[in-house]
Amino acid sequence: MVNEASWKLFAPLSIEGATLLIEHQDLPSGMVIRLGGAAGVVLKPQEAQELLLNLLTGESWVSSRLVWAAPRLHIGPRGYNLNERAKLALIEALQALLVEAQGTAINPMPRETWQRALLEVSRQRFTGLEEAIPKLGEILIGLGFKGLCLWLKESNEPLLKPAGQYPETALPGELSSERHPVYFQVLERNLLIAAEDIRQDARLNELRELLLGRGTGAVLQAVLHSEAGLRGVLWLESAQPRRWAPSDETLALAVTQVIERILRPLKDELKIQAPERRSLAVRRSEFEINLAQALSLAQRHGRSMALMRIRVEGMTRPQTEQAAREIAYTLRQSDSLAYLGEQGFALLLSEVRWTAGASRVAHRLLGRLRAALAGLKIGIGIAMYPQDATSVEGLWAQAEQACAKALETGGGIRLLTPGASELQEALDRKSLTLHFQPVFSLTDLELVAVEALARWPKPRGLHQAGEFLPLAEQVGLLSAQDRWALEKVLEQAALWKPSGVNARFSVNISAETLIDPNFPSFLQEMLSAKDLPADILILELREEALLSDLEAAGRSLEILKHLGVAIALDNFGTNPLPLTQLKRLPLDWIKLNPALSISENAPLAKATIEMVHAVGAKVVAKGLEEQSQLTRMKELGADYGQGHILGWPVPTEDLGALLVWGIGT
Repeated sequence: MVNEASWKLFAPLSIEGATLLIEHQDLPSGMVIRLGGAAGVVLKPQEAQELLLNLLTGESWVSSRLVWAAPRLHIGPRGYNLNERAKLALIEALQALLVEAQGTAINPMPRETWQRALLEVSRQRFTGLEEAIPKLGEILIGLGFKGLCLWLKESNEPLLKPAGQYPETALPGELSSERHPVYFQVLERNLLIAAEDIRQDARLNELRELLLGRGTGAVLQAVLHSEAGLRGVLWLESAQPRRWAPSDETLALAVTQVIERILRPLKDELKIQAPERRSLAVRRSEFEINLAQALSLAQRHGRSMALMRIRVEGMTRPQTEQAAREIAYTLRQSDSLAYLGEQGFALLLSEVRWTAGASRVAHRLLGRLRAALAGLKIGIGIAMYPQDATSVEGLWAQAEQACAKALETGGGIRLLTPGASELQEALDRKSLTLHFQPVFSLTDLELVAVEALARWPKPRGLHQAGEFLPLAEQVGLLSAQDRWALEKVLEQAALWKPSGVNARFSVNISAETLIDPNFPSFLQEMLSAKDLPADILILELREEALLSDLEAAGRSLEILKHLGVAIALDNFGTNPLPLTQLKRLPLDWIKLNPALSISENAPLAKATIEMVHAVGAKVVAKGLEEQSQLTRMKELGADYGQGHILGWPVPTEDLGALLVWGIGT
């Protein structure tokens, strides 16, 4: 039993004027750790260790009263912004307490767990590979691995040579793209390759004889990339076929980080140019030559190209070097990067077919920079040829202006493409509106939810979401639109909560919002500010949002699900997800493509409904226009229905009648 008087203060952690108390107490079952004082959260050693691991890796983590989503740490009702210094102080405190807990607990945690190994690996500081490889190998063997082997690229040639292994065994002198073309393509495209059975994994066909000869049944391969491209690969080997767990993958990436720290040269000046990548130009004059050449080629061949300006406010010297690395990692061979000192970076994408392509690169880049530079304001401005400008000077001016606009509005991505400014102004002035369409239970026709649908009032009439969201996606405004819609939806939820309405509020989010590491903390803050339970909210996303990065989307959905919101997959059947993937996602509702409500598609609709029920989700039949459709989908087993036969979307001013009486205008 925890005794309030028995808490011992380990350290007070000062965070932006607030104090986070770190305390501990010895119980018969072992030590417990408390964060945040009497109103905070008590963690068992295993929970504290999980928090520590996620602080180390940067991954989000949720427990009953604690949420970590970098850079925010939420403890009960309090939230803390952890800058790098505060995060390191918390990491060191937890490490020290866990070591003490290991020694005093009556039932100590196993000493050879992947968590303890990760902590040990993360704290190692080696002088070179000769010291690191044997030590890391011993740690891995203690966890049941057969050993490890490191291959590095030593020249400009597409060759990998052995750089160290433990234990020592015979190896070929090199791996080459000429003899192993498929394997090198796999390395170029991945950060982690989890092969569970060497005999069956097609990606490793070219290495099968080598690996089996080493007595390897399964292998985790963590790929090392640099500004110049492929740098090497680390093999973590298992003697038997093995199903790799997320913990194994986390450990592999942590070991790779140790290797990269050793390999990373310590230099006094920022250097992002590599001999293998002549397109990485440090000087602006050199970059402008590349830009002029790319523009000339684009004009000659009728192609598009993009110029990006990237600025980060408040960067230190080490952070500038980190930003350069993160940007360089996203580049293709045809791209070019320049460091402009206090003016940030310029990035040339010489082969872009359309604006959305440049926007996707920018979003990927923004995600990497946000993860690496947590808490700093990042602005990315994009100028397209020929849409925005047709000269070098014009592209520079447009990109710089767009970047400045992005920073003025809190960071993010901005284009000055026609229509983009008007849409941005509509968001800034909050002149978009919401309409709400009801979702009814098909069993008793009770209202179960209302879906928020964005509308843009213009002189020529009311524009529906489908008419302007593609533009928002092209110019990088989807995330801003998502957050605006969420704020408005929660305002209405808070307004009608005292009336005792039971309906939930559904809002659509984009892929950009889904994988934003700051979105879970933003959402929790919004719910707390409105004093709303999380289960009042349904987050809807389309299949395309998942398919762009299924693994990252799945992790984000798990975090959001832990917060208590419901998750709905919209328009299911457009790009059907494999059943194996569908089962892994924490989905509450699956909304069917309206085409499945047509009588000709009844057999397909029945099979789809049965499949959705098999994965534990409720079915929403969309596009119900006629009574016959409603009756048929109910008979086929759909749980809920949505469509004009049940109710048209109503403006916000009519939402009260819809919520209270289930009717609108």
